[in-house]
Amino acid sequence: MALVRFIHPFSKAAGNKNIRIEAGDVGELCRQLVRRFGHDMDMLLDEQGEVSKDIVVLVNRRNVHTLAGIGTSLEEDTEVLIMPYIIGG
Repeated sequence: MALVRFIHPFSKAAGNKNIRIEAGDVGELCRQLVRRFGHDMDMLLDEQGEVSKDIVVLVNRRNVHTLAGIGTSLEEDTEVLIMPYIIGG
């Protein structure tokens, strides 16, 4: 099971800062989160079903956009961090 950590507003939508979830890859994880927590998690995926550029998803501290995107594998005890994309200074 992957350990998923959320940063606000995702922690608010999930009702928790951390959950454990069984998923084979990031795409499956995101789809499960949308089904489980509703439209507050819709922003995880864009219209093409890819991880949205408006958020940051880190798998073991590496951005999925630099890995295999939704195809990034999740192994036992993988840590996933989901947070909004933050810009500015």
